[in-house]
Amino acid sequence: MVRGAGLVVLAAAMLVAAPRAARAQQSLEVAPPAPQSQPSFRPRPTPTAQPPLPPSRQLEEIPPAITPAPTPPPGIVPPPQLPLAPLPPPPPPPPASMLHAQPILPAVFRGCWDGRVRYLDSIERMYGAPTVGIWTPKTYRICYRRIGSKPFELTFSQVGVDPSTKIINPMGRMDLISTDGRDAARMRAQLHFDEYYASRRFAGLTFAVDEETILDCAVQGGGAMLVRGLVFGRRDGSPWFRASWHAVFARVGSLPE
Repeated sequence: MVRGAGLVVLAAAMLVAAPRAARAQQSLEVAPPAPQSQPSFRPRPTPTAQPPLPPSRQLEEIPPAITPAPTPPPGIVPPPQLPLAPLPPPPPPPPASMLHAQPILPAVFRGCWDGRVRYLDSIERMYGAPTVGIWTPKTYRICYRRIGSKPFELTFSQVGVDPSTKIINPMGRMDLISTDGRDAARMRAQLHFDEYYASRRFAGLTFAVDEETILDCAVQGGGAMLVRGLVFGRRDGSPWFRASWHAVFARVGSLPE
């Protein structure tokens, strides 16, 4: 009887220990050991986001947006920011009597003066221009007189060249540039003529020649005028040569009344 009771107690103890062994076996099977080939590391903690600013602080931290000025299309000038000052009225036109006024020559120039330029002091052909031929003597007559009761005026009665078979249709004029009011003056003479070609290939054909001469004149005692001239020549409208000369012009005829 006692032996039977001991068996009952042993069976009950085995029943109580059986669930614990099962649970121990389950825990060992659920978490197997990690292989040694994989390194073990700890994940970095996630940074904690800062709490957002309150609405009032956000409005203070963000600057106001700047809207750029509209760009005008190409070719259109934008209107000025400030109004422009009105332009002053144009000056009145000069009197009609001043439109053609010339410097007044001193009385020592009154009368007519004749001159002839036979020789040159120097001559220079312009770069690339045709060859310059022999200088043809030029003739001048400068008259400073008055007609009737009109003021004394400078007239260019004759300007040209010595008679020559190679020059035709001479035309010229002269105007006064300036004077010192005593006995010196600067004048401009313009002479045009047609000259025949020297080459037989162009026999009977001509080319146009224009000579502009600046004359510096000074009246000396004894009825003589010393004149120095600077000539700029063109051939068919293109620069041709530059030359200089000096001569003595003599007074001719009687003084005008």
